[in-house]
Amino acid sequence: ACVPQTISHYIMPESNKAAKKRVQKANREAGIGDENGRIIREKEPPKMSKCSVCHQEMKITKTNTELTAHATSKHGKTIEECFPGAKETAEEMKAAMNKGGKGSPAGGMTKAERKKKAAAGMDDMLSAGLSAGKKKGQK
Repeated sequence: ACVPQTISHYIMPESNKAAKKRVQKANREAGIGDENGRIIREKEPPKMSKCSVCHQEMKITKTNTELTAHATSKHGKTIEECFPGAKETAEEMKAAMNKGGKGSPAGGMTKAERKKKAAAGMDDMLSAGLSAGKKKGQK
């Protein structure tokens, strides 16, 4: 019986470490990215709005649930009274998402639609490829 010298043989392989290094080297040679050849994506800062009543600053999101909850629970007012312009900013964010901005679903389909399509494809494959006849190896 052959016993390995080290336990490292049983550890998961380092997936695509070499390929990543090759890409980083090519990026360095092309002058792309930082000094190590890594591509760094800069995230734009979140859009903030200040409450006109208590001057608390909060982040504007696509749904503005925190802003709405703050306006109704703390002040008993609408979101437009407390955070003027927040609704328009949220609509712009939604439009950017639908246009294909960050986080848009691949191919324009939602996750549920992709799942349904995959399930339909599996049903087609199963119905086309499998029969209820004899199994392999049986006589």
